[in-house]
Amino acid sequence: VLGLTVTPQITPDERIILDVKVTKDRFLPVNGDAPPAIATKQINTQVLLENGETVVIGGIYEQITNDAVDKVPLVGDIPVIGTLFRRKTKENNKRELLIFLTPKIITPALNIH
Repeated sequence: VLGLTVTPQITPDERIILDVKVTKDRFLPVNGDAPPAIATKQINTQVLLENGETVVIGGIYEQITNDAVDKVPLVGDIPVIGTLFRRKTKENNKRELLIFLTPKIITPALNIH
């Protein structure tokens, strides 16, 4: 689960201060009847931006490892000889989450009657 909390403040010179908190939760494997465990990664930062300027926030990484075995049915299960008829692969993927924030000051329209 990904969470994003942004708290803006407008400075007197019409720039914008953003307090940004990014969280990423994931469930951890548990044994038996233990309650679910959650691992949380978190980034906290504060940035000062001009009106309409964009900031990029990174640093949340995810690494996924996949192990697979492809084999010829039946023959791949035979001891010793079966190794000639099966293939083991291991795949490592690393991804980074990038968040782009562009705050804009919206001024209320004047109603002149």
